[in-house]
Order: sequence, then C-alpha cells, then structure tokens
Amino acid sequence: MGRHIGKAAEELAEVMKIAYQRGLTTGGGGNASIRLERDLLAITPSGKFKGRLSMEDILLINMNGEVIAGNGRPSSEWRMHVNIYKVREDVGAILHCHPSLVTGLATSGINPPDPSDPTYSDIWTEESSILLGKQIRVIDRKPYGTEELAKAVAESLSNYDSNAVVIKSHGAVVVAKDIWLALSAMDSLVEIYTINFVRWLSERLA
Repeated sequence: MGRHIGKAAEELAEVMKIAYQRGLTTGGGGNASIRLERDLLAITPSGKFKGRLSMEDILLINMNGEVIAGNGRPSSEWRMHVNIYKVREDVGAILHCHPSLVTGLATSGINPPDPSDPTYSDIWTEESSILLGKQIRVIDRKPYGTEELAKAVAESLSNYDSNAVVIKSHGAVVVAKDIWLALSAMDSLVEIYTINFVRWLSERLA
C-alpha cells in the first residue's frame, strides 16, 4: 500500500479497535471508511474481528466495490459508503457502529427531539449540535449489505442537514470530515440518546 492508504489504514484499524473497546460496536459488526480520492476509498474488511484489526486488513476499493489493493473482501456495507460519498462531497470519513443503547431506543421509538424543538436545550449539547447537524435521521431496517439500505441511508444524509442516521434494529451511521471527528460524532450520538432516555425516564417516574 502507498503512503497515503497506509496512514488511512492505520487510522481505520485504530478507530475500530477503540469503537469495539468502548462498546460502540460488536466484534463482528460495524465498518468504517476514509475517502482518499474522488473515486477511491479505504475501507474495513468483512468477516474480521473489529477489536483486533491491523492496517494490513484494510482494503482500497473503487466506487464499484472492486478491490484495488489489499487482501480479502471489503465490508458488506461498501455500497452504503459509496452512496454516501456520492451525495455528500463534504464527507471525508464514515463510521458505522452497533451501539446497543441507541439502536434499542430508536427501535422502541424513543428518539431525541430535533434542536428546533423548544425543549432541545435540555438534551442537545453544543458538541452534539456541531457534530451531528440539525437533526438525527431514523429509518426503518433494510436488509444489510443491500443497495436498498445503501440508498436509504444516503438519501437521509443528502440534504446536508444531518450527519447521523440510526437504522432501527441495526445500528448507526455518522459522517464527518475525518475519521476522528466521525468517532467523536458517534460518541455524541450515544451521549444525546442517553441524556434523552434519562429525561424520558424521569418524566415517567416523577
């Protein structure tokens, strides 16, 4: 791998390790990518334990999912990454995780209000507003790895007003300029769902 993909590969492996260690995703779930050029991206592999990825595991693919460099298969969600990059020219990295709290609450219909809601100040932190955008999109579950899911997620992000999509019974996707900001965005997504859930519980227990 060239120097450029080498740095991206190192960062992707490290971010997925951190995500696994922090309980943001499972050993077999989640994926991440970094846009290198307009038609090339570094992406995590399919079928490998996320807590022990190395830079040698990361693949370089084109927008058709064809492997340009690396061994193995790219993430089964490569279509989702490609579709997002096509509709969001400002996005440099994508992180998809399976945070249990966020997924469970969204599936149960317990989602934070948009910042435009008068009560948002009780929930949205300044950091979350910056990283996640004006709202969090929530969509129904689609078969994983399919073009149907890829298009649904990309469409949810296409208006540039949101940097986060939660897929019911599946997980969450965040986008950012770089992979470290994407990890911060995932942290903020979990934070805001936690704050909202605490408030939701307190209102019912009062």
